[in-house]
Amino acid sequence: MKKYLVFIGIILIAIACSKDSDSKEEMPFFSLLTLSGTSIDTVRNAADVWEYGFRFKTLQSGRITKLGIKVPAVSTFKVKLYDLTTQKILKETDIQSTKEGNAFFADIADISVNSGDEFGVAIVADVFFRVRNLSGEAFSFPILKDNISIVSFNENACGPNGCSSFPILTNDQVIAPCVDIVFVKD
Repeated sequence: MKKYLVFIGIILIAIACSKDSDSKEEMPFFSLLTLSGTSIDTVRNAADVWEYGFRFKTLQSGRITKLGIKVPAVSTFKVKLYDLTTQKILKETDIQSTKEGNAFFADIADISVNSGDEFGVAIVADVFFRVRNLSGEAFSFPILKDNISIVSFNENACGPNGCSSFPILTNDQVIAPCVDIVFVKD
């Protein structure tokens, strides 16, 4: 009987460990900075302050646990997470960049999401990494990254407070992956 209980215990531990390893943190947007066949220009002071970011869908149920930035500047930047079904801001926070080009994240209260939910994440800034295809071709959306479908890159020149809603102008020629989320699937 003891051997049977030990065997059951080992199986339960193995199942729990495999479930934990499936719940890795996914940061889909910063990975676009390392796409092959692209070039990156660094803009340290644009003529306007933009709100820019990505429209995306979750492909699995899970949680958004952090918001992040990676910018070519030392300063504090506003980041917004939008529910695009209701057009409401779910979270708005300021994130400080203390070193150019490094990633910085802010913990947020977990936001539960379902498969197929549509969101927008955006940063308000006059600095960015501008990524384009060396071939001159447009980026082909959607772009799949783990459990996230990146629907489009969006931007609007809205001023230092950002836009009143998620930016509506799409741009498939140039993207600026300077804002990110941390997604953990259930």
